[in-house]
Amino acid sequence: MHELSYILDIINSVQEVKEKENLLEIKKIIVDVGQMSGVVPFYLHKYYDEAKKGTFLEHTELITNEVEVKILCEGCGEEYSPDKENRYKCPKCGERKGKLIQGKGIIIKEIVVEDDK
Repeated sequence: MHELSYILDIINSVQEVKEKENLLEIKKIIVDVGQMSGVVPFYLHKYYDEAKKGTFLEHTELITNEVEVKILCEGCGEEYSPDKENRYKCPKCGERKGKLIQGKGIIIKEIVVEDDK
């Protein structure tokens, strides 16, 4: 399962941001997970709970948002979500060729810190 390597990358990235921005306490990490990333959010949460133990992230929450796939049709320029019932063709012109513009990767969307007011 490659989810563990993603979790370790997320933890390392958050640590770099924490040090660079002099953040005191991180409350939540919000991550966007593309439907075509091959990453299973369930396992991200499972591994995160284990990996954060004893670290500066021990009391943080991981939130994952599933990001749907979007295709840009090479035939007509339409943006659409592929649909199995439509055989993944562009719903506007029927073209099969398109460029994946959303839903492939995994990215840290937001780091929520403690409000010290």
